[in-house]
Amino acid sequence: YIGEYHRVDANQTEDLETIYDLAEKNPLFLGISYFEYQVAYWKTGSEMNFGMFGLGSFVLAEMPYFSKTYSIYCLAPEASPLSGMSMPDAVSKTYGGAPVDTTHLCQANPLAVPLNQEGFETVAAQKGEHRMASFIERTINHMGGTVSPDGQKSLSSLAAEYLDASPNDGFATLAGYLGGKPAWASFDAAAECVANRNVGPSVVGAALGWTCSKAKSFSCDDLPSYCNNTYRIGDYVFSRYYKELGAAANPIIDCDFGGAAFFASPKIYDTWTGSTQCVSGGTTFTTTRGASTSTWMAPSRTASTSTFTETSATSTGSSAEVTTTRAVEGTTTVMKFLDMKIPESSAMASSVVCVRLLLGVALS
Repeated sequence: YIGEYHRVDANQTEDLETIYDLAEKNPLFLGISYFEYQVAYWKTGSEMNFGMFGLGSFVLAEMPYFSKTYSIYCLAPEASPLSGMSMPDAVSKTYGGAPVDTTHLCQANPLAVPLNQEGFETVAAQKGEHRMASFIERTINHMGGTVSPDGQKSLSSLAAEYLDASPNDGFATLAGYLGGKPAWASFDAAAECVANRNVGPSVVGAALGWTCSKAKSFSCDDLPSYCNNTYRIGDYVFSRYYKELGAAANPIIDCDFGGAAFFASPKIYDTWTGSTQCVSGGTTFTTTRGASTSTWMAPSRTASTSTFTETSATSTGSSAEVTTTRAVEGTTTVMKFLDMKIPESSAMASSVVCVRLLLGVALS
């Protein structure tokens, strides 16, 4: 097996097909690992001849790193003149895989452009229906909505329509239409203003400073310990500040913070670790184990009540039972959890650990 292989002065498709055939016929030769993914600019000289992708001129993002800021450039495919195609295409052709779609590698990402007329025009100029669909779906997400699988066809039709329309007032018209809450999208009344996971922590961090200075109903000096990274702090701060603005708040304008936040449905932010605990409007659950007490917060939901009780023992081989009861939309769900039995030889024999789900019973 050859761990790094790339014959620079060869027709890549012909050379790789020869290597592939040899590996197929000879059991002593397993094959190669094609060298290499990106041009090694730092090596200089002939060492720069091996990469399948070089760096384009478009800057995708800026990355702060130890007091310096570095530009993150897009990837551009390197040519393979003797093959008559790009190097990535030559490799994928030999191995029978789908080629990389490089059309939009060096264009602005629809998930990162601003949600305004400028962002709309940037995406529209790319002339890609799926790019516009991504931008529109992101706008829906920012308004507290989601698109179901059944709504994807309607989303694609709308994207095609706006690609052909006049771009002069495109975003205002689009936002007005989506504000009418089309039937193929669902909008959640429990949506919250949360940190945008599609931008870097530095973007969220910069917005937090401004927001904290304007906050009236809470202090950023008194953040809960479980909101322990930049995004979760953003969830805590942005959601509460947005609530301060009242009913007149516009999610597109007032829950943006320079791209650091967006107005998201629980269907989105509930999938992020810790976000559910940090957003505004939580319900507190307190559990006690011996001398320690811990608190867990979850956003309250309409027509939802919860109780949490726990008992535990710390003797060797003992078990602890946790019962959670929730009444949600007329359904009561009872879930029982039991601790694992801890062998006496275990170093953690005197502790209650690792609660596991044993049974869930739904009662109407």
